[in-house]
Amino acid sequence: MSKSERLLISALDRCKTFGCETTLIRLKDLKIYECEGNYSENPDYCTYPCQSTMKYEDDQMEIVYNAVLDCDVLFLATPIRWNNHSALVQKFVERMNCIENQSSWFGKRMISKKVVGLIIIGHVDGMQHVAGNLLNFFAWLGFHSPEVSIASWVGENDEDTTKDWNLIQKNPYTQEDLVDMVHSSLRLACSLKNSPD
Repeated sequence: MSKSERLLISALDRCKTFGCETTLIRLKDLKIYECEGNYSENPDYCTYPCQSTMKYEDDQMEIVYNAVLDCDVLFLATPIRWNNHSALVQKFVERMNCIENQSSWFGKRMISKKVVGLIIIGHVDGMQHVAGNLLNFFAWLGFHSPEVSIASWVGENDEDTTKDWNLIQKNPYTQEDLVDMVHSSLRLACSLKNSPD
């Protein structure tokens, strides 16, 4: 199990202590086709449900769409890969364009009053770059960011990943940020849920 997934599970377990219902989705376990770039051909072709979901019977992105549309809080975990988020997260981002396009092109906002938090783990600098890109993306979708929206850990330059999990668990800043991210995300979600439309 990856370190980012372990931290994600810790965040979900903390949510459960507040009575929250949680769902863990591993993108790597799903058959998700690449975005076929329908938007670049014509924004009218970038629809929800996604054209790829309708085209390929075995495409499982609908599981992700349903979870995103049904959640109040979404925590996304990613490793840092060459100063960026993972390829799986990029595939998710590109396939979510059909949700964003419903607002920007068709005038129908599908996401509102939802909160996003990020878990970013890596062995090289780049956490702020990854966080900036992903928070910008989620803002375009319609998500809100809580006051503490990121839990992260950036390891040593020695590339010895075998000792990372122990270091992550002992790192007071990562652990504090994880707790604060969960708490501030849940507070914001409750506030949004109880606010008038």
